[in-house]
Amino acid sequence: MGADNSTLNQKNRTVSMCDDGMTVTIRNNYDPLHFHQVHGENIKLLKNGAAACRSEGFCKGIAFSNRPVLVGEPIYIKFLEISTNWSGALRIGFTMNDPMTMKSKLPRYACPDLTSIQGNWAKAIAERMAKKDSKLYYYVDNNGDVHYGLNGVEHGVFFGGVNISNKLWAVLDIYGNTVAVEFVNPHSMNPECAVEASQNMCLLPKNKDVMSASALNFQINRCLSFHCVHGKNVSLKANRTVASRKYGFNSLAYVFTECSLKLEEKIYIKISRTNPKVNGNLLYGITSCNPSTLNPHDLPENADDLLDRPEYWIVRNDTNSYEAGDVIVYSISTEGEVTVMKNCDYKSALFHVDPTQPLWLFFDMVGSVSEINMLGSSVPDSALSDADFEEIMSVSLPSKTEKANGQQTECVICFGEQVDCVVYRCGHMCMCYSCASKLKNSANDQCPICREVIQDVIRIYR
Repeated sequence: MGADNSTLNQKNRTVSMCDDGMTVTIRNNYDPLHFHQVHGENIKLLKNGAAACRSEGFCKGIAFSNRPVLVGEPIYIKFLEISTNWSGALRIGFTMNDPMTMKSKLPRYACPDLTSIQGNWAKAIAERMAKKDSKLYYYVDNNGDVHYGLNGVEHGVFFGGVNISNKLWAVLDIYGNTVAVEFVNPHSMNPECAVEASQNMCLLPKNKDVMSASALNFQINRCLSFHCVHGKNVSLKANRTVASRKYGFNSLAYVFTECSLKLEEKIYIKISRTNPKVNGNLLYGITSCNPSTLNPHDLPENADDLLDRPEYWIVRNDTNSYEAGDVIVYSISTEGEVTVMKNCDYKSALFHVDPTQPLWLFFDMVGSVSEINMLGSSVPDSALSDADFEEIMSVSLPSKTEKANGQQTECVICFGEQVDCVVYRCGHMCMCYSCASKLKNSANDQCPICREVIQDVIRIYR
């Protein structure tokens, strides 16, 4: 990123927090964020600039961070005051434009006024997320994708396309039902809500009683993606690092690692979304079959039928109970011993494989786990060749069947028609107009993405 790190006045600081008898150490190299002196005319700054309040109306509430933020730096926001008099909610995003240059020309709205100007990106959160005392966080990753979450639960990629080649300031439009917000210092946050956005920290698990503070850290030195060959009921996004099972299906949700695994390499997979209403466990396994040689139409409904193929296949049923935010670690030793860890809790060898041939890790997302996120892997330096280092520095390209910006183009209900409508009020674009209309009038009248009740379906024209 083009930002001069020296201008950010970074400091090495360590904070220890105790919860249920466990000490967790969180490192933060950034000065706490405050609001910039440049802001919309209806904004008043409070708490020495840490909080911003919209004093009148429902608009002219654009505000910025007082300093540039870095790629991977989490921005934590607490909702201080919410109004029931207005519709709409907070808009969050980034700008490449120094706020000082916009002092005399701030528009009324971030969306679409500010975002129509080059170098600005923002999107509105759902109204239901804006609740008093709730804590929202968001950050931009190395691919320009903006991730977000609420009260310590990550919701995945919010939008993409951010240019990270220059300095970026945080943008907040205090709009609609959102009246006052505050930048939260991560040092003061409860560990359940403190999520380290960089890929060098493991998410704090629910079952902290089995964890030690030292076990929370892991180091990633290899970027991994899922293979472009996958089951027909899977959608890939965020440069193929996120795999989602399509709504309404519970089979043929196969995904494979793009590259074969290194011995002693640790693969980190985060559970992004679960559906407790669906029975069944996550299936995973090891294969010597290069996914590039597979025809997706030949993948069987029953994963056990893979054992009848001529290649080397091992299929396992993961009996662990997972929640969104859990992290699973897979590794193969030089002796072929496979181990699996849940939230860094060590498990003994589950089975052995032949370590003399190339091996790929694969999943079949049946059961309650409906979305997984490939965080990356840690590989011993001795296991990396020059070609591997070149691979680490390269950027994965999306497959031909997915848009580079991660947008859904195929209806998640029929998979035959293009998305041509938007669901009101959540705003998701994931279905064709015909399927969306039928869903709205059915007993299960909920958005397939967020489960919010569908109030209306609006046709769009591209």
